[in-house]
Amino acid sequence: MKNIITIVLLLLCNVLSFAQNNKKKNFETKSMFEVQVDSKKYKLEEGDELDIEGELKNPKISVKLLDFKKFNAGNLLFEYPSNFSFEIEKSEGYKNWTLDGNNYVIMIFDIDGESQVKDFIDNMIGQFGKEKCKTKEIKSRLGEKVLSGIQLYVELAGQKLTVDFYEYSTSKNNSKYIAFQETLMDDGATTAEGVMTFKMINDSIHYK
Repeated sequence: MKNIITIVLLLLCNVLSFAQNNKKKNFETKSMFEVQVDSKKYKLEEGDELDIEGELKNPKISVKLLDFKKFNAGNLLFEYPSNFSFEIEKSEGYKNWTLDGNNYVIMIFDIDGESQVKDFIDNMIGQFGKEKCKTKEIKSRLGEKVLSGIQLYVELAGQKLTVDFYEYSTSKNNSKYIAFQETLMDDGATTAEGVMTFKMINDSIHYK
């Protein structure tokens, strides 16, 4: 069920007249490693080189894969749990990155042309049915910015889901969005994965 909204969000870009194709893996997400040389520890991104000054004599070296990865879309950078899967879709004037956990999904959109958060939410309501959906305006601090957006709450097939949809950058001919989709607990509470992931992103996000 958690993937249903993700799929619908991608399909909505067709409604908004944005083509979607060329689905493929990309190196915009990188694994992180801790390298220990004797008593010193270094954090490295996948593909980085480690330069160490001075002479090493019979050094003890260990390498550990860290439990987070780094996402970098050029204008947006943050850390997220390493168990999340990664997918990217790119076409002319359109980019979408999806980071998918067990109950929590992060989606980033970079779209040329005119669009706004309400377009996505209205079309999702049309897909699921107005009687199954509730919306409210929301504001959240994410790193150095306070983002405004819309939360969609859906009860569908016995499951409760939310999608918090924010615009984090806009210009005359381009808009950039970040969305957080969560499959809630039976009592409607947020999940431990959701709390941990949002905090990790909030603590590490940088806008360029």
